[in-house]
Amino acid sequence: MIDITIAQYVLFFFVLLAVFLPIFGARFSIPIFPLFGRWIRWLLFGVLFAVSIRYFDLSYRADWVHFVSGLALWFILETSYNWIAIMALSESDLPLFPKFYVNTDGDEWPADQRYIELKEWLRSEDYKHLSSLKADFFGGMCLRACVYESRDDFTRIQILLIPTRKGGAAACYTVRTRTQEGQCVITDNLSLPYGGYYPSWWSICRKPLIGSPRRLLELHKKRLIKMNVRAVGTEDSAVEEVNEQQRILERLNTDTGFLVPRYLHEEEGKITSNGRYRLWKEMWLIAYLGKTIL
Repeated sequence: MIDITIAQYVLFFFVLLAVFLPIFGARFSIPIFPLFGRWIRWLLFGVLFAVSIRYFDLSYRADWVHFVSGLALWFILETSYNWIAIMALSESDLPLFPKFYVNTDGDEWPADQRYIELKEWLRSEDYKHLSSLKADFFGGMCLRACVYESRDDFTRIQILLIPTRKGGAAACYTVRTRTQEGQCVITDNLSLPYGGYYPSWWSICRKPLIGSPRRLLELHKKRLIKMNVRAVGTEDSAVEEVNEQQRILERLNTDTGFLVPRYLHEEEGKITSNGRYRLWKEMWLIAYLGKTIL
């Protein structure tokens, strides 16, 4: 009886962790918390599956076999869900590379203490506000972006605000520097699965588990020093630069077979079979390992 009670308390504790870790992770911008929450949820499913099999006498195999079977079942269920989501994305009107325009509505920043502190940090780092952008997304939702530039014009920081299901916004950061050698050095923490290809002259480093823009900027500076490159300024406006990058990515991923040519979208959808596999793979990598397929 004592052992059962302890096991129940332990199980309840891990259930609470699975529920609240993603909430705290989103609230305090700690991406590692949702990752731990997913692993706990997966393991809990395996445990509950094994307990249910034993309780209803559905099988007399060893408990570890039932546990592994539960893990495999969860993998199949989540994979099925992800594939349905990818197929729906491929067939939907959702733009994969939306076009941005200058935001003149004055709604670039949510009314949240986190973003007030973020703006103060950018000022303390001597970054000036360059432009506020917006892109029409889906169902009346919009992607919003604020672009800041260093005083020497060498580095730009883009804060991308992605709408969430609860009506708020999640912030992702991209630090970008162009070099005299013709490279575009990019460091970001985008947690959205991409799965596609990047141009050869882009030196890109994606770190979905870094939630702090300060740490991301420090990593970017270390990369520039290690690469031993010379930074140059960018003459393009923020909206021109962002939209040009969107055009480059769309054209490249069409040429490499990740995207279906536009004239075949109605018949085959937007994403090829290879592209769907890469997108599914990156969804798993980001969700459970915090890594991308780069």
